[in-house]
Amino acid sequence: MNRRLRANKGFTLIEILASIAIISLGLVPILNILPEGMESMRKVERLTFDVFLAQYKIEEIRSQILGTDPSYGFAKAGGYGGSGTFTGYSNYKYTVTDDNGIGIKELSVTVWFDDDGDGVLDSGEESIRLDTKVAER
Repeated sequence: MNRRLRANKGFTLIEILASIAIISLGLVPILNILPEGMESMRKVERLTFDVFLAQYKIEEIRSQILGTDPSYGFAKAGGYGGSGTFTGYSNYKYTVTDDNGIGIKELSVTVWFDDDGDGVLDSGEESIRLDTKVAER
């Protein structure tokens, strides 16, 4: 009977506990990296969306400047500067600066995700700035 027990090979409880400890030591650093990766992914998504919204705003202003609507146009009173939010995206804010140039307008659009909801670009909030020039026809 003693021979039969020795013939059945298997893992002891100590071997199983040791392997669990080794696997746990390997998983802890991986699990610590996951939240940082998620934060980086969220930041990249917001910056990408900032770029799309900034491009949208620049194209909107360019179409107003170069369009046929008499209330807009190249010499619009007060220029195209200002700030606001995007319809449907209330956490995304923008500011537009217009140099009110004669012959060539220089426009700058800054877009950011307003984390704290104060409507102001704070030092901790990432932003995208796009510049363009529009010539009078």
